[in-house]
Amino acid sequence: MSERGRRLCLLIEAGGSRFAVPATSIIEVAVPDLGGSTLRGHHPLVDLSVLLGGGPEMRPGTAVLLDTSPTLALRVTAVRGVRDVAECPWLHVPRRLVPTVEPAVRGLIDVAGELFLELDVEALAAGVKPPPQLKVVEPFGPTLPQALVFETGGRLIGLPLQAVAQVVTIGPKFCALAAGTAAVGVILHQGQAWPVFSLPGLLGEPFSPEPLVVLTESGGESLGFTAARALGVLDGAKLDGVPGLELKRMFS
Repeated sequence: MSERGRRLCLLIEAGGSRFAVPATSIIEVAVPDLGGSTLRGHHPLVDLSVLLGGGPEMRPGTAVLLDTSPTLALRVTAVRGVRDVAECPWLHVPRRLVPTVEPAVRGLIDVAGELFLELDVEALAAGVKPPPQLKVVEPFGPTLPQALVFETGGRLIGLPLQAVAQVVTIGPKFCALAAGTAAVGVILHQGQAWPVFSLPGLLGEPFSPEPLVVLTESGGESLGFTAARALGVLDGAKLDGVPGLELKRMFS
């Protein structure tokens, strides 16, 4: 499945995320046995999403048998096919996401405008630790004189304008993480990979998917936060006590 000058990967979906698996590590892609718990009667299936700290896959899913030691049979949501990614942009995992995804994920691949996480199959077979549950101290400060206001988790937040890079819609260049933590994904913007977090999740509150990402830059660090909507730039009485987000206090 590989030739000189080519780098073939099997593209798959699991746990709401997209992954690229080196084709040289694939033994077989097949339908699970009746009942959905094994492949070929003797390979127990393990949900890739569960291995990465997320919830179980829908049954029966698709079985992917990996050439690892020990042999690992994964259940995934769907298989997208094989793609030569030799010419596709490859990016490092953003520093803030390393504790959540490594060693299972070695990097990111932009495949025709869609972002995929490249799996390290030997690390998967050796076993990976559950991802940490990220949390921050209360990061809110006083109302700013002027701010970009966005809504997330039912609350309004103000961002200092100098820290706002852009507000973007979640699409193919966003890849969710299967871990189920406040680190919800990574987004590719202007050739850079930005870690994306749920602010309610970081505060230890329940959270759900939101359609927007607010990209911020502060102190040399790039961060994205999911948002239900962006209200635009407000000032004065229109802010009406909306707290300001102090980015320098995040993760400190």
